[in-house]
Amino acid sequence: EHQGGGKGGQGGRSAPLSALEDLMRRKGVDEAWTALEEMQRQGLFIDRFTVSRMLMKTVAEGRARWDPQKVYRGIGLVETFMQLQPEEADEVLFNALLDTCCRMKDLPRLETTMLKMRELQIYPSHVTLGILVKAYGQAGDISKVLKVWQDMDEQRRQANAVTYGCMIDACVKCGHVAKAVEIFEDMKSRKKHRNTILYTTLIKGYGMEKDCKNALELFREMRTEGVPYNTITYNSIIDVCIKSNEVATAEDLLREMMQAGSNLEPDLITYSTVLKGYCHSGDLDKALQVAETIKACGLQCDELVYNTLMDGCVKANDLSAGIGLFAEMTQSGMMPSSITHSILVRLYQRSGFKGDSYDAVAQLYQHHGLERPVGIQERGG
Repeated sequence: EHQGGGKGGQGGRSAPLSALEDLMRRKGVDEAWTALEEMQRQGLFIDRFTVSRMLMKTVAEGRARWDPQKVYRGIGLVETFMQLQPEEADEVLFNALLDTCCRMKDLPRLETTMLKMRELQIYPSHVTLGILVKAYGQAGDISKVLKVWQDMDEQRRQANAVTYGCMIDACVKCGHVAKAVEIFEDMKSRKKHRNTILYTTLIKGYGMEKDCKNALELFREMRTEGVPYNTITYNSIIDVCIKSNEVATAEDLLREMMQAGSNLEPDLITYSTVLKGYCHSGDLDKALQVAETIKACGLQCDELVYNTLMDGCVKANDLSAGIGLFAEMTQSGMMPSSITHSILVRLYQRSGFKGDSYDAVAQLYQHHGLERPVGIQERGG
């Protein structure tokens, strides 16, 4: 490391600005954190931009391969960095730290970070507000969601569609759809509402209340307001229809999505939602047709699809179809879960099977070379 006139540290020594990032690119973020620790011991100056990017990289990798220990190591080293170089701690770095606490669902650490932010007199932005409402929203704490939104008045006035999206999503997650609608109407009055994610979040909110009428009105409003649909929007509105037992409307929406000129294609979620609707309404034949469509489109039926279909066989009292689907599921290399096991037991019980349903399912598993799921070793397990 060269020694020069960088600020901070002991005797003003400084590491090259890109040294840590170069190391992170070549050897990974873990090596970069180890180097940062060593630099802190030597009293070398480290710039906040690198530290922020290292933390974001750690979180991204932690999502792909869940490793809380690595993420908390990064959080701890960033906190040490802020103690050693408080003049380098800025709003962007604090937001990165707050966002990491939010992703880890660690509210005590998030609140401690906010106190530190105030102590260093670093002014929070609307981005900070978005992170806070998201954190409290996923924790289901509506009182804190509303309090933060109320207290951070200036940040609220600066808020963009992303921050508003966080707030609307937080209200929906907490089951306060009316508040989400109120905030959306406020955005509409200021012409800031034309955003696909905002509309889709509200449609999902109406879905929680099985309010198909308002969800459909909002969905149609998107077209008149010039807000583009995406696959998630269609999946959300189809899900509302299925939850509200409006299967025919869900069919119409699926057809609309597939018609010529549409630039959207149904995905596995779209098909499996419609399939679930058919199963719930007792129309097993149509559900099986959807399963064939999934395969014809080159998509892979997952465990959820098979479980839904087998549950449909329970409702339709069709033992042979259920056993056939189970065979197809295992042949495609899927491991049945405890949910699959309980559906099969109900399938045998419902069909008037004379013997012991648990034994029958055990034999079925054995026939396909499978062991029963862990935790289900005896009847009623």
